Amino acid sequence: MKIFKNVDPTKDPILKSIVFLSIPMMVEMLTQNLFNLVDMYFVSKISYLAIGALVSSSIVLMVIFSSFIGLSTATGMYVASCLGGKKFSQARFYYSNAFTLVLIFSLLFSAVLYLFLNGILNLLGLRGLTRIFAYQYLSVAVLGLIFNFLFTLNNSVLRSNALPSLVVRVMVLTNILNAIFDPFFMFYLKLGIRGAALSTIMSVLIGICLQVIFLHNNGYYFRFLIRERVVSRLLSKGVFASLHLFFRIVSMLVLIRLVSGFSQVALSAYSIVIRIYQVLLFLVFGLANTSFVVVGQNYGAKLIDRLKEGAFWVLALGFFFIGALDVLIYALRDPILAIFVRDPMVKKIAFRLMFFYFVSYPFVVLATISARSSMALHDTKRPSLINLFNLWFFMLPLAYVLSKYYGLNGIWFSIALSNFTSFLANIVLLLFNLKRVENEVVRI
Repeated sequence: MKIFKNVDPTKDPILKSIVFLSIPMMVEMLTQNLFNLVDMYFVSKISYLAIGALVSSSIVLMVIFSSFIGLSTATGMYVASCLGGKKFSQARFYYSNAFTLVLIFSLLFSAVLYLFLNGILNLLGLRGLTRIFAYQYLSVAVLGLIFNFLFTLNNSVLRSNALPSLVVRVMVLTNILNAIFDPFFMFYLKLGIRGAALSTIMSVLIGICLQVIFLHNNGYYFRFLIRERVVSRLLSKGVFASLHLFFRIVSMLVLIRLVSGFSQVALSAYSIVIRIYQVLLFLVFGLANTSFVVVGQNYGAKLIDRLKEGAFWVLALGFFFIGALDVLIYALRDPILAIFVRDPMVKKIAFRLMFFYFVSYPFVVLATISARSSMALHDTKRPSLINLFNLWFFMLPLAYVLSKYYGLNGIWFSIALSNFTSFLANIVLLLFNLKRVENEVVRI
């Protein structure tokens, strides 16, 4: 049986479509996470302070990236709907407009990030060697934003075409190249943490070349094209999808500020645990992307029963599968932490934090898949508002207050509790959206 088989989510049995789409999508996300883990492994050879700098820098880049991800999400949303309705030329038209916007946005964001780099690092509260390492990394990474943006857009379009197996091939290639380039640039050429940033740029650039081949074979091509009607649709839906991620990433920066206020050791522990649990998070993203494609294509085909069945099957599979892995990671926390850290204080703080992640991560699974399914139903506004209120008006104020009385444990508890409240809000929203699209079809 070929596990990377191409399927048609509007015709094939729902469970079969989910299985054959979710496996390569999760493999894709795992390989993407390996990218980060490989970087962290080699950076840890420099200093444990360099780990905090790498993760802090990555989050800064993710803030910039969040401003673009909405465009990628909106493009994938419209492409999936068009393909479900068999409007193939229209799907390619959306891609051409999105490609042009990517070029414009990437140049703008690169210039802004480079000009305000010192100010951004000051806001994060990074000090000493951690700050020096972060500046070195970001000063190179900013040059590769255009490639990261194009890479993500192309992957989104390939996924929406129900071609995740091609995305896996690209991700495997870039991971192999990154694992080779990291030690070469960092240690052989003696570029240090700058080498990690350069390695990522080179790997992604070569990956884009492979994406171009796959897209061309499926009728897509790079074309400079701007049409006001299409751009307006992409931006109107994309802005809220961007805000959805933006609110989360910026909240992480605030948490970094809170944690670093205790010590740089605490920041390193927090950074390591984030990276470890990104293994699960990226698997969750793979399942959420599966729901996005299945729900999106069936929405375009007006097959309401199929999209409802697909959404709930992905939720169930995600809860039990990721939940089992969550238990496994917590049970093996000691040997896992030993890979990345030797300092006893860093390890002690990380141990405690992992408990809070362990008890709340099943709710992260359900919240993420529910939000992504709502976006596939062309609702990008409400999931972003949920993130805004849950993170900025609940989690962060609670973390600040509890940190005054309970220290780091107060921050960890606030994160866990907000994961639960996010689940409640997003599952209710998904039920609302499913009822909404059902009424739309009835009216038609």
